[in-house]
Amino acid sequence: WYFLADIYVKPLDAYATSKEAALKAIALDEKDAEAHCYLSEAKRVLDWDLDGQNAELKRALQLDPNSAPAHFFSALLPLFRGELKEGLRLILEAKKLDPVSPITSYVATAAYLANNRIDDAINEGQRTLLLDPNYFYLDSNLAAAYREKGNFAEAIALYNKSQDATHLPSSGLAITYLRMGRQMEARNILTQLLQAREKRYISAPVIAAVYVAFGDKEEAFRWLERAFAEHSGILQWIAFLPEFRPLHSDVRFPHLLRRIGVSNDSILAITETTLSETNDPNAQTHLTLKVGVKPRPGTPNGHVVRIIVSFYDLTNDNRMKPTNAQVSYNWFSSARDWTDATPKFLAATYVRPKSKPASSDERRYGGFIVRVYFDGQLQDSRASPPDLLPLFPETQSVPSPNAAPNLQP
Repeated sequence: WYFLADIYVKPLDAYATSKEAALKAIALDEKDAEAHCYLSEAKRVLDWDLDGQNAELKRALQLDPNSAPAHFFSALLPLFRGELKEGLRLILEAKKLDPVSPITSYVATAAYLANNRIDDAINEGQRTLLLDPNYFYLDSNLAAAYREKGNFAEAIALYNKSQDATHLPSSGLAITYLRMGRQMEARNILTQLLQAREKRYISAPVIAAVYVAFGDKEEAFRWLERAFAEHSGILQWIAFLPEFRPLHSDVRFPHLLRRIGVSNDSILAITETTLSETNDPNAQTHLTLKVGVKPRPGTPNGHVVRIIVSFYDLTNDNRMKPTNAQVSYNWFSSARDWTDATPKFLAATYVRPKSKPASSDERRYGGFIVRVYFDGQLQDSRASPPDLLPLFPETQSVPSPNAAPNLQP
């Protein structure tokens, strides 16, 4: 089931089945190192829990220091976190343990690309095809290396072979055509991908990568949000794949990385934003937003934690504006000891009374942004709909009119 995830089966189905099988194997034999490996992957994808994944992999290596799967999955962790040289070093160690594994060679090619070692990526990609001439997984990493080298003819030939093998339109081929200025052909492939996704599962980051190449960041982030909702198993790869580098300067990119657990530099992370509606006879709209905030292990008390919850309304002319509804705040968590690395929960309430007189500026609930700060530094943010983040960018100089006050332990 693990190897079906993100190719033929929706990840929430595939990884759930893989997790169930791994847990059953561990129940039968807790010393089954491989079962711990696949449980680690389920935690990474289903829960965005890289710490949980790391713990399972450490247990697997404790049980079997020469476990090739454990070394393989462990090598991905530093790549996700931007430690590209360390990730490459570990994937090459994993290759020594299983030198005939196509997927290890495939990821080694990707790691070389991430480190801008294009010639090494080409050599490793050629080695992958020697191991298995029809191994492409989601697409051809060797073709991507050829593209980065400027060898477009070789890249196109491999991408066409990949399409024949996977029976899927190649996003890499679309990106290559765009690099060559062949926009119409790239647009045709994108259309084919979108049409194919209506009939079967195609991982959303594959489509997002094409929009990045087109320079359409808005569509790229919309597809990445779909990947987040679907728990795409390859979403965390955007942290190191060269195709997504144009997004690195956008404030939404590091925020997304934090949400999928691959950023290790934030002190506080938002773990939950759950909106619920209350049946209130005195209100047109009565909503409660539950916000969970989790500190990094070892976080000290005595610092200023600021949680800004900003609600927005849609006006008659379909514009988003900061709300004029009644907004209040209340802690669900009675004790807020930030040295305790468990989530703390805040409730933000949005109420629009029925008694409020009608006006030409009639409004309805439109969405929210949650931003979390530690000593004035932004740690994490979450928005629904996601388009609100670029529409109302972060600013410390002008506090939101409906923001929560400083919240300290």
